Amino acid sequence: MSIPSATSGALTNRSGSKATSRSLILFGRKQLPFLALLALTLLQSIPVRAELRRIEVRRRDDFGTYERIIGRAFFAVDPALAANHGIADVDLAPKNTNGQVEFSGDLLYFRPKAPSKTRRAVFLEIVNRGRDQALGLMDGAVQQNLAPENWDLGDRFLLEQGFSVAFLGWQFDIRPSQGLTFLAPLVPVEGIVRESHIEQLENAYGITFPLFYCAADQNDKDAKLTFRSRIDEAARVLPRERWQFVAAGCSVQLNGGAEPGIYDAIYQAGNSYLKYGPRGGTLRETPALVERVIGFGYSQSGRFLREFVRDGFNADEKGRAVFDGLMISSAGAGGGSFNHRFAMPGEAGNSVLSILRPVDLPPFDDDGLLAKAVKAHVVPKIFYTFSSTEYWARAGSLIHTDKDGNQDVSLAATSRLYFIPGTPHSSGPFLSLPETRAAGYQYRPNFAQQRWVLRALLLDLDDWARSRAEPPASRYPTLAKSELAPRASVHFPKIPSFPFADYVPSVWTMDYGSEYERTRIITKEPPSLGKKLIVLVPQVDVDGNDISGIRIPEVAVPIGTYTGWNIHLPQLGSLEYLAGLVGSFEPFAKTREEREKSGDPRLSITERYSSRQNYLDRVQRAARNLVNERFMLAADVGDVVQRAAQMWNTIVAGAAR
Repeated sequence: MSIPSATSGALTNRSGSKATSRSLILFGRKQLPFLALLALTLLQSIPVRAELRRIEVRRRDDFGTYERIIGRAFFAVDPALAANHGIADVDLAPKNTNGQVEFSGDLLYFRPKAPSKTRRAVFLEIVNRGRDQALGLMDGAVQQNLAPENWDLGDRFLLEQGFSVAFLGWQFDIRPSQGLTFLAPLVPVEGIVRESHIEQLENAYGITFPLFYCAADQNDKDAKLTFRSRIDEAARVLPRERWQFVAAGCSVQLNGGAEPGIYDAIYQAGNSYLKYGPRGGTLRETPALVERVIGFGYSQSGRFLREFVRDGFNADEKGRAVFDGLMISSAGAGGGSFNHRFAMPGEAGNSVLSILRPVDLPPFDDDGLLAKAVKAHVVPKIFYTFSSTEYWARAGSLIHTDKDGNQDVSLAATSRLYFIPGTPHSSGPFLSLPETRAAGYQYRPNFAQQRWVLRALLLDLDDWARSRAEPPASRYPTLAKSELAPRASVHFPKIPSFPFADYVPSVWTMDYGSEYERTRIITKEPPSLGKKLIVLVPQVDVDGNDISGIRIPEVAVPIGTYTGWNIHLPQLGSLEYLAGLVGSFEPFAKTREEREKSGDPRLSITERYSSRQNYLDRVQRAARNLVNERFMLAADVGDVVQRAAQMWNTIVAGAAR
């Protein structure tokens, strides 16, 4: 049994179409000023040789107080402009008769009909592998069909708040069935590529696995297939006669059996307008709708935004600020495989079995991340938000500690970090019966929601971006307050049915060759590993719940222990793999007698709450406290209490049946 590289949530297949025999130019970091800003904030003025060529509106639909617009934005950029030099291989891309490189992306845009009733701000989501995250996280939407005309908007919170809401395709390997697509040019280059495959169980026959980029020469005698059982051990080169390229060089086949571990194929792959726009242009008929642009990215797309700012792309070609505010959610400390030759944008780092990709690379803290924006005077207001999983699986502590984990590092004055303790990166469902476990995991999935806090924070960020009010102070664990610790120093309770995780996925410094920093060309695969960085995790209380951050009602008034980690089954401890981005929930015993019989040190439900109503009253008080602190909207308190009632009915009352 094999495991494909995971991307987000649980173990998932990588998204992407069949690998081509050419490298695709990724406008990984520069792409958004042109795509997201030119097409989605609908306001960008274009230099003489960089332009939004056209917006092709394919349909307009009445959407109540909004108009829904579905189309495609077509662009051209001049590779000679200094602002575009940071795009990997852009100078090698095919050009039109004007010497420009052309590309296009799918557009989904919700535009208010009455400007006087709007916030005069665009909420621009950088989609995650072609699809939304904000609509599920904030609006409670559930997508069943990813064609743009079928996207569910849930309770329409973003529209009710008066935002213009925009989504644009940016990832080249997304198929139409997966969401919003992006078409980029092919570049005639060759270079070294590494494709990793994780084999979970012993296989007596052999394995076959696909390649993201096809081999330039199927008979290349210098190509290698290596094996290692641990990430940080020396790889063993497998005999060339045991394996071969198949499927026209787009897959590898290994014969004669396979061991559990990491297989690396190392080979040569071949050929690899809005904010300031003119009045009256397509979708630019009402400039008052867009006085500010708030960018949102969750997980992969949040890491995208970190790189976007880090590499100086929050200034457009005329030096003007692109984003006024950024909400970078659940990105942790990483970037991504976005803007280098033979990039793999769906790969997300060691913690999700995207082994040794250029994801968790410094700089991690604001001093390095914002240096170019500071120099160009285009620093956006930034809200970072973390679930508990970001500390366990996305090296989150590195953005606010030094690399040795010895001292706290301050955020920029223009940034805030909000930790939402007890929440997972990817939420699961309520599971009622004590013996119930999610398939493939050792423990019940964590279902705690970030939703209500994210809604309030978005409005706080927009208020800050228009200089109306300072946002709430950051809330995150620090060393100074003993809220952050090495895993071995966490005071997790000894729960017989729920032992503490005994490792955290490792992060190393990595060397991709002498050319990487300058040219974004990898010349060393796999990279050599340097120093292991110290990753810290939140300290917990006597129940095992995180003690710091914005304590949502699930954690402030708990019915169990909520963690940012889980254990995949079978366990892949040799690869330091926990469960990707999935958390755990372990309910409290119903009575004192039950917990004493099982040896559970945590107080039972009946020792905590005199009745269901007592529990709900305390949930309501916790929610109102968050409203007072500007971390929850008053209008959402009723829904929070209603959800708590559902939790009690499903988990507490359900377990008693």
